[in-house]
Amino acid sequence: MKNKIFAVLGGTVALFGLGYPIYVILGFHALNGPGVEVIASELNLPTIILMEVLYATFLTIIFSRWAQIKTFVTGAKAGLIIGLFLGALPTLEIFSTTTGLTDLTGVITGAITFGVRFAVAGGVIGWLLGRE
Repeated sequence: MKNKIFAVLGGTVALFGLGYPIYVILGFHALNGPGVEVIASELNLPTIILMEVLYATFLTIIFSRWAQIKTFVTGAKAGLIIGLFLGALPTLEIFSTTTGLTDLTGVITGAITFGVRFAVAGGVIGWLLGRE
């Protein structure tokens, strides 16, 4: 149980720690169309942190209960795959159902940024789950 709590905390720190430089400092955004200015808002840090905790909990449950992932490398590989899907699917839906919010570059950007973040977080979670 203690390993799972540390895994959730480590995954949260990894996701949030990579999200800030990727999205705020470097400016990579999946929603990059001309209509984004109309819906853009200020960052809401408490909900962002809650989102990262839920993502880390999601990975921890999958890794510990069903996949038995206990190393950094296997966690990073699984995290990459999960992140690619979690990044691409919502932006692909936005691309196909709206006008002016994103394009195919945004879909690819969403997949890559989520993939990188989830690979690192998955590695951290896998490593923490494998600690005795």
